[in-house]
Order: sequence, then C-alpha cells, then structure tokens
Amino acid sequence: MKKIVLFFLLHFSLNLCFSQSVKGFQIPDSLNKKTYKYLESAFNSTVKSDSKKRELYANSILLKGKKEKNETGISDGYQFLYRSKSDPSFLDSMIIISKKSQDFDNISIAYLLKGNHYYFTSDYSKSLNNYLLAKDFSKNNEYNYNVVNFNIGLLKLELGNYREAQKLFLGYKKYLDGEQLTDKIDYISCLYTIAYTYTKMDQLDLSDSFIRLGLEINSKLPPNDNYLNLLLTSGINQYKRKEYLQAQKTLENVSKQIKDHSYNTQNLALSEFYIGMSQYENKDYKFLDTFKKVDSLINKTKYLTSELRGLYPILIEHYKKLNDKEKQLFYIEHLLDFDRILNKNSHHLSTEINEKYDTPILLKEKEKLISDLNSKNTVLYWISGIIGSAVFILLFLYFKKSKKVKHYEEQAILLTKNSEPLITTIIEGKYIDENHDTGRVKNQISKTVLSEELLNSLYLKFESFETKKEFLNRNLNLDILAKEFETNRDYLSKAVKELKGKSFSQYVNELRITYLIEELKINPNLQKLTIAGIAEEAGFNNSETFTSAFKKITGTLPSYYLKALKEEHKRLS
Repeated sequence: MKKIVLFFLLHFSLNLCFSQSVKGFQIPDSLNKKTYKYLESAFNSTVKSDSKKRELYANSILLKGKKEKNETGISDGYQFLYRSKSDPSFLDSMIIISKKSQDFDNISIAYLLKGNHYYFTSDYSKSLNNYLLAKDFSKNNEYNYNVVNFNIGLLKLELGNYREAQKLFLGYKKYLDGEQLTDKIDYISCLYTIAYTYTKMDQLDLSDSFIRLGLEINSKLPPNDNYLNLLLTSGINQYKRKEYLQAQKTLENVSKQIKDHSYNTQNLALSEFYIGMSQYENKDYKFLDTFKKVDSLINKTKYLTSELRGLYPILIEHYKKLNDKEKQLFYIEHLLDFDRILNKNSHHLSTEINEKYDTPILLKEKEKLISDLNSKNTVLYWISGIIGSAVFILLFLYFKKSKKVKHYEEQAILLTKNSEPLITTIIEGKYIDENHDTGRVKNQISKTVLSEELLNSLYLKFESFETKKEFLNRNLNLDILAKEFETNRDYLSKAVKELKGKSFSQYVNELRITYLIEELKINPNLQKLTIAGIAEEAGFNNSETFTSAFKKITGTLPSYYLKALKEEHKRLS
C-alpha cells in the first residue's frame, strides 16, 4: 500500500546539525518573545503552504531552545526541521538530545519518524529496525505504542501478510475507540487502511462498510486527503466487482481532484492504473495511453506496489500482437526493473516466485515420482525412508543445537562472574623509554619498521583513546583515528599490530565488547534495550556485526549473556 497511507503520522551529530541548520540564523524581533506553543502552532498552520515560513518557525524553536538550554525545546526544534526538510539527520540529533534528557516519549517519536522516512523511501529493513526501537521506548506511552504497531502493520501489508496486518489495524482502531478519538483524522486514516486491506483480501462487503463509516465521519471534519483515499478504495472495489464503467467514473473523479489539489502522485498512479484496467476490460484502447501515464508516474515517483506490475504484461502482449519489437523490448526492460526493485524492497517477488513457480514445479515432480512407483508398498517404503531420514536429521540437528546452546549458556555464566577484562590491551614484556616517565610495551615477537619515538607517542595516544572511550564512536575507522593521532593510516595500522598484537578492527571490537560486558552488569536500563539498541550504544552500526564480534570474542551470544545477567541478579536479590 505504501505512501497512500497515514499522512497523519508525519505530524508526529547534535552540534553538527545545529551548525548546518541555524548557522547565522537570528530569531526575528517579531518572534523573539513568542512562546514555544505559539511557534509550534504557527509551524503547523504552514505545513503545506509555505516552506520558507516552516523553516523560519522550526529554526526559531531550535534556537530558542538552545539559548534557554531547554532540551525539550531543542528536541522539538529538530523534529520540526525534519518535518520541514525531510532530512533524517535532524532525527538523529533529536534522539541524541532526548537520550541526554531521558525523554523516552521524544526518543520513540524520533525513531517512529525515522521508520516512516525509510518506509516512504521503500527501505523496509531500516524502517522495521527503527519501528522496533520506537516500540522499545514507547512502552509507557500507550498512544505511541499503538501507532508503532499500526506502522508495523503497514510493513506486513507490503509483504502481503494481510491477516496479520489487519489484526494490528483493528487493534489500533479498538484503542482509538476506547480513547474516544473517533472524531480525529487519525481515526479516518485507520478506517481507510482497514477498508483497503479488506479490498486486498477480496472481502469487498467488509471494505465497503468501513468506507461508508469513514466517509460519514470525515464529512464532519475539515477538508483532508482521506476523502479521496476512501473514494479511491471504493473505485477499486467497483473494478473488482466487474462494474467497470462505474469504477472508471469514480476513479476519474479521484484522479481529477488529485491533479487539481496537488495531492500525492502515488495515489494518482493507483487511480490511473485501475482506470486503465477498467478500459482494458471494456476493450477501450484508451487503456494504452492510461497505462503509459502510469508507467511515467512509476518512473517519476519510484512508487512500486505489486498490483501496478499488472500493466506491463498487458502492454508487452499488446505490442507482441502488433509485432512492435521495439515497444515490447521497452516494456520488458521496465518490467525487469520493476521486479528487481520490488524484490529488493519488499521481498514480494520472492513470495510470488515461491507460490507461482517453485511450488508448482515441485508438485509436478512429486506427481511424476508417484506415477513411476509400481506399487503401494513401494510408495509406503519410499515415504517411510524419507520420514526416517527426516527424523534422523532433525534429531541430529536438535542435539547439535542443544550442545551449542549449552556451550553458549556456560560461557555466558562465566562471563557474568569474570571480573577481569576479556582481552589484554598490551603485549607481554615492558620497554621503558629513557626519555619518558611512561613505560611502553615492546613487541617481543615481530620486528617493526616504526621508530621507537613514534611508537612511544602513539602508545600514549592509544591510552588516551581507551580512557576517553572514543572507541564508542560508530563512525570510527582507521582513517579518522589516523587523522586524530596526526599520523597516516599505514603507520597507525602497523602500530596497532606492534602495540596491541592484532588488527585495527579486532582491537576496536574487543574494546567495545569489553566495555559493554561491564556496562551491562551495572546498567539495568541498558539491559532493557533490544540487541540492535545495545549494539548502537556500543558503537556498532548494526546488530549483525555486533553479534558476530561478541560471539567471536566471548564464545557466546549477547542474548545468552543478557539472560545470564538477569538470572544472576535474581539469585543475588
């Protein structure tokens, strides 16, 4: 469904972003003494009408917060700058300042908005990761928690898991009903999403009932996009009922209003597609021009949903009958591009291949095998052999996994009791430079091409680097650290091997994991985060890299260590 849903959710580095966004900016005299409430109201009143005024109010909120050292004001300023410029770096700054003030509501909103940003750019993996982080920080805020669940439902809808998605949408409606928020735009958007999902499930009567309810409530609200959203879904239902002329009439009205009022072009693509399908079913050759418009909109907006794919086979077949090979090739290439992007973004194509290609082939092979078998006994023997082999394999995998799990649990318990660092940050043997009071460790194994003076200098810098925990910087790499150490990456790499006895990545990962092991023991709030959240706190860019490093260094997994810490805490309490 994608961008046609929930525009209302959009109503929902720190120093670097500040300098980029408000450098040289001064709050105008007319706004200098205005309250945050006034500035936010002024911003909201210009959300669609004036981009320059939006930035003016957003920057005024941010600068006012900075001057007053009001962390909530600063956080809100970054949020409004994001809403004005759609740059997620402002949300990163919002997260940083909100974490500093322990404002969990604003943290959850920032992650929610990041999830929305990646959802609207079709990066569903990042979208889901941010929604899950938002959910972790919104457990004490029922509204945010329900909104996050609703958005996860949108991702499920993209993947074709309609029943699972609908369960989340209906849960959100139940929450809004309970809170008596049925006269809000949010509620109409929820009704529309439920109606659209029932349409996707071909439960058209249920869809129509939610459309009627949505239109009735929406008629009492100020003008908004939901009227067209509901009308669009109604037109799709008419098409699915084979009421092609009525569907075309309804959808042409939707398309006209979208064009007249500059509503989103994603809805326009969907409306035009079903107009074209209605024309095609009525053997009206205007469908060619309509489909070409949809193809142009797809290329312009990169809005991809599985139903829009249907125009390409029709166009390809049409030009095949006309023996127009150039047009055939043109639309075949567009179809291949469409499938590639759709597969990458939502894995929808993988599901279709499994259901429509792989499974039928396997069923045919199964039928052929059965037909080749000569007797019922042979069939039973064959099946028994397969079952026996499967049981043996499953048992083998079960015991193998059990052994691995036991090993992880044992290592995790040892980790909770080990008060010593896991790694040694220096190599055996000491060397005291006669010109320094500070000793440096000298590698006894390999010879170095670096001077003793340079190694002594870098050794002191490594000590400062470790003491200040600069290794927690997620952007850290060999080039950045070399610049900070005032040397080049080659010398720094050799110095790490000489002084630490390992590669740069091993050195940094071991520092991070060692830090994290001890921090988790003493910080219960850190224990409550997801693996992805913990990875972020330790300086890792993603949970996969973090888990791999943790396992390599400790011999267990983060989840087992967290479990062992909780059990140890229970035992001691």
